[in-house]
Amino acid sequence: MSSLPFALVTPADEFGCGYYRMRWPFEALERFGVAQGVISSYFLDRETLVNLAPDVVVCQRVLEEDQIARLKAMRNEIPARFVYEIDDLITDMPADNKYTSLFHRNTADRLKRAISLCDRLVVSSPALAVAYGRYASETVVCPNSLPNRPWASLSGARRGGDRPRVGWAGHMGHLGDLKVLYRVVRATAQLVDWVFLGAVPEVLKRHSLEVHTHVPLLDYPAKLASLDLDLAVAPLEVHPYNDAKSHLRLLELGAMGYPVICSEAVGAFDYDLPVTRVENRPDAWIAAILAAIADRDALAKQGDALRQAIHAEWLMDGRAEVWASAWGLSS
Repeated sequence: MSSLPFALVTPADEFGCGYYRMRWPFEALERFGVAQGVISSYFLDRETLVNLAPDVVVCQRVLEEDQIARLKAMRNEIPARFVYEIDDLITDMPADNKYTSLFHRNTADRLKRAISLCDRLVVSSPALAVAYGRYASETVVCPNSLPNRPWASLSGARRGGDRPRVGWAGHMGHLGDLKVLYRVVRATAQLVDWVFLGAVPEVLKRHSLEVHTHVPLLDYPAKLASLDLDLAVAPLEVHPYNDAKSHLRLLELGAMGYPVICSEAVGAFDYDLPVTRVENRPDAWIAAILAAIADRDALAKQGDALRQAIHAEWLMDGRAEVWASAWGLSS
């Protein structure tokens, strides 16, 4: 019989959160022989749960009343350690975030009750630990990382055209962040080719060379690489929600070898990575972009340095033990 700890992992969704914070980390733990277990998209019944006898149950963003009730019952059915995982400040979201309406008015109360049923809270950023740690008996910060496959093997090309390709990638939850770029794109559209991937408003489309529609999560890395950017931008509005976000956007863009200009004074980007940080003022963004494209060779070297830093520190295979420790699966 295997002596490896057995984990039951229950992701909250089939989107980025469910993969980056649950499925992919667990797959890395299995691949490296750190843990064994199963992934279930729903809470298991009592008989199945008892038969599996997991050492650790990791559940993500449990908020529905029936889920909370089942979580409470599970605590009495098996002697496992329970870990609650969350990676967004869902109790303080920007008004422009389209996902705000998906959460209950009493989300904070539901969150408090669910977290209190678990032995440990695992979050993706220090700000989340401050916001929700008071509900938990123990809190661990485990930042996001990129799965080696396919991120370690992909990179964007530099086309070397007369006009640099400058781009942004995201989804419908970032409309507020994109407002930072309205005047910036308009002011620089005659100097660079703007490229967007994801949901963007018409005010940006009319000044862009290319606008690519959103693609499924598993197709996203290859699509991002295909943009062949000389420079990527990552604006975030100053808001508690973004202070609590992780640096995943920097990791994804940097893994492509794209140099990055991002918003400063936002907690999500407060990591030691070789990126250019600017205030959320149009003139500051315009000046940073113009300075970056003035020396294309230096810009390319910045992208190479960022990619190297991410490969060295932020690929998931190299952080398997970090995840195991966060979930309580290592001694």
